[in-house]
Amino acid sequence: MSRAYSVICHMAMSIDGRAAGHYLSAVEFGPYGKAYEETLQAYSSDNWICGRITFEQHITFGNKVDLSVYSDEAIPREDYIHPAAFSSYAIAVDPEGKLGWQTNVIGDEYPERKGDHIVTILSEGVSDRYLAHLRKVGVSYIFAGKSKPLSMTDALDKLHKHFGIETFMLVGGGFVNGSFASEGLVDEISLIIAPLVEGVSDSVSLFEFGSSTDQRIRKFRLDKFERIGLDGIHLIYLSE
Repeated sequence: MSRAYSVICHMAMSIDGRAAGHYLSAVEFGPYGKAYEETLQAYSSDNWICGRITFEQHITFGNKVDLSVYSDEAIPREDYIHPAAFSSYAIAVDPEGKLGWQTNVIGDEYPERKGDHIVTILSEGVSDRYLAHLRKVGVSYIFAGKSKPLSMTDALDKLHKHFGIETFMLVGGGFVNGSFASEGLVDEISLIIAPLVEGVSDSVSLFEFGSSTDQRIRKFRLDKFERIGLDGIHLIYLSE
């Protein structure tokens, strides 16, 4: 079925298929991390989508919200869109409402995306107090299911409707990538492969279906490839 939007998954990984791990902070990864960011910026996307763990590690840094200051007043499970106008968006998949947002835009922690409005994708099981907090700090939120696993199709339909986004940039981690791929939503994969081996068995791979209801194999075809320096490579795959 045709959609009014497309999804590009842009990731870096080691040659043993790991999308996360210690290699990302290694000096040897530097040139490939630079190529990853430059490629991401070249897409000129007005949005980027990450999972809760990625945002927690790189944006909120594990900050916890004191929800005791809010009342238990019931808040309808309806999407909340901040009334101000924004032109770019940082979209978090956070089913249980764990991210400790303190503002509604990306700040100096990610200079390349500074000013992006924060939008979070939730389940209806989050607490009223957490919703009250999001409204207070001005974070927009949408619901994509009563509980995990969420429907990424519903989420993207709503994001397209509310913000007019036509091309979504999915940038990990592996379980979030897997949830989109499981629903057949990934149209293009942009993959930076660094010539490094992570070798840790519990390190997350590029796509993890996890508890996704549809775990059929998804097929892609190679569209383009180019070298990065002497030993890295950038691959573009398109969905079939």
